[in-house]
Amino acid sequence: MVLQTLRRLMADRYACDEQDVQLAATFDELNITEDEKADMAVTLEELYGVELSSGTLAACDTLEDLVGYIEDRL
Repeated sequence: MVLQTLRRLMADRYACDEQDVQLAATFDELNITEDEKADMAVTLEELYGVELSSGTLAACDTLEDLVGYIEDRL
């Protein structure tokens, strides 16, 4: 569920190819900047009601890290 949301979000806002948005992908591999990562966090907080602090974002190297963090709190 969270991964599908991320795929759409990253394709629509950050020009990522949905096929490249896989759990093992890093934000660097997807060319996601820190500002885009922060914007993404705000959107995900609104959608899922899960707080994503700057420290949490810094600890998330891959999409799997971010998805796992959110899903663990749902």
